[in-house]
Amino acid sequence: MIIDAAQWFRLGIGDAERVAATIATRCGATTVEVREHEYAGRRGPVAYFLVEGERFAFVPGGRVTVGFDGDRFEPTPEQEESFAESAAEYGIEAGIRQFTDSVTSPRRTVVVPPLLVAVDAVEAGAVAAAPDHPEIVRRVDRLRNRPRSAAEPPPTQVEWSGARVTLRPDWTVESAWLLDAPSYDGEVARLAGLGQRLLTPDEWEHACGAGAASLFRWGDSNPGRDPWSARTGPHREPNRFGLRIGEDPYRPERTAARDVVCGGDGGTAVCGGAGSYLSWLTIATAYRDIHYAAEVANDDSFGTMLLRPAIPLAGVEL
Repeated sequence: MIIDAAQWFRLGIGDAERVAATIATRCGATTVEVREHEYAGRRGPVAYFLVEGERFAFVPGGRVTVGFDGDRFEPTPEQEESFAESAAEYGIEAGIRQFTDSVTSPRRTVVVPPLLVAVDAVEAGAVAAAPDHPEIVRRVDRLRNRPRSAAEPPPTQVEWSGARVTLRPDWTVESAWLLDAPSYDGEVARLAGLGQRLLTPDEWEHACGAGAASLFRWGDSNPGRDPWSARTGPHREPNRFGLRIGEDPYRPERTAARDVVCGGDGGTAVCGGAGSYLSWLTIATAYRDIHYAAEVANDDSFGTMLLRPAIPLAGVEL
């Protein structure tokens, strides 16, 4: 039986566990957890897996709708006011609906394959390292010895410049990676060697929005001043598929299309004081900054951008 997104969200936990077990067996993954999950008022199962120390979630495919229709957008008074201020300052002549439509991909129906998708986007150039690697031991010891309350547990995942680790509750290292500064083509080749790849723009939008027709994956309104300053909120919570995605406009993600970047604008709007609405708009599910993307397409390095590994499941009989 092929499980598409609509079918997946209708499954009970027992059936979802059976699907997850099939995926794990066929892909050599370890099933970590299958549970009921609610995000933005929508409920359904999520399934987590461990593959070579990385946490992945099941993202079912099928015929899905992605993109955004600016004509159906009903902005809040706060969004209208913020946009009007920004439009006056930057000479934007279009109205909020027309402008939003111009910086988001069009509403469309596409067919995407089922995938395992990394729960967290990661730094490019990750090379697996032994848990007792001297550099890893030094960084973890330094982190562990920082002042903290006795009741505060260790973080589950920590990323520094040049290294990343997954920690157990007792501070031992479960998995570790050293990070270099790779090229785009080099990362594509590295992922291919692991049986993984980058998400296409369609797949990224589906993985982020999970079928939501709204501007953001949680709805059309935005909380707070900007997504970078807001340390809590719907953008910091696991989405309907259990992914942590589109959280920080300073850390956008490369996709399988060199000239399409998703999940941010490199922080230009926030850093430039573009206003609340325009700042939040940069992490809208279908947001497209064609000028930033054109610059990125001509730069072979990853810089501060992230990638989100995906494992195709097209050959797995679900």
